[in-house]
Amino acid sequence: MTSIATADSLTRNDRVIREDDPFPHLVDRIEGRADTVVVTYSSGDKVTYPKRQPVIVVGRD
Repeated sequence: MTSIATADSLTRNDRVIREDDPFPHLVDRIEGRADTVVVTYSSGDKVTYPKRQPVIVVGRD
């Protein structure tokens, strides 16, 4: 099951479906900044999102 969340509500171990890949990416770390959130995935990729940007999360109830 998937749900829509905002980038600033992500937590470690959430699995996010990114626009560039249909497979879920595991969140390793989240760093909040003034207007953005920097999400580091387990692959080492870092993506900067606006805080209120909708993201697709897999398996969150």
